[in-house]
Amino acid sequence: MRRLERLYHLAEADNLMSILEHGLMSAERLLDLVGISEPERRALLRGHRPDCVRLSKSVLIRDQRPMPPSALARALEDGLEPADWYALLNSHVFLWPDRDRMERQRQACGGRPQALLTFDAEALLGRFGSEAFMSPINSGNARRKPARRGLETLVPYCVWQQEGWPTGQRTRRPAEVLFRCPLPVQAPYLIDIINP
Repeated sequence: MRRLERLYHLAEADNLMSILEHGLMSAERLLDLVGISEPERRALLRGHRPDCVRLSKSVLIRDQRPMPPSALARALEDGLEPADWYALLNSHVFLWPDRDRMERQRQACGGRPQALLTFDAEALLGRFGSEAFMSPINSGNARRKPARRGLETLVPYCVWQQEGWPTGQRTRRPAEVLFRCPLPVQAPYLIDIINP
């Protein structure tokens, strides 16, 4: 299994001030940060976001256009509903272990300015590995011929290190690295920020 060296996160440029102050946070934690209460909170976490949603001047959460409920429902296993998958993903911070995948994400953002944060994978996983998960697929895309996804799609980092994917395959690199916790945007974890 190849060692991960760099992890990349694309952020809306408008979010950079908040990220520098609070770290990288999941959509769920961002709702806590700005004080969104029920029922709007539930709708944002368990519903489909066809467009970006501005929570405050410095917090914008991304759309989920590549995951419309009808397409996502056909790809889900283990009795999961689209709302369950949205809630699961909204509780994580996403990083790309591959620069090419990150560039595809940047293109998907259209003309919206994006800040690129580059992290030292070894430092980040060494400190926050107990909160990390590996995904063999782009878990936020259910278009075209979507990969099946369910309760075993997100593999805990420690399990992935020892056993590889549930199929037993050990050589395939993850498509995404996800964290359940906020991530500090500072040394020794952060390597670089490119702000447009």
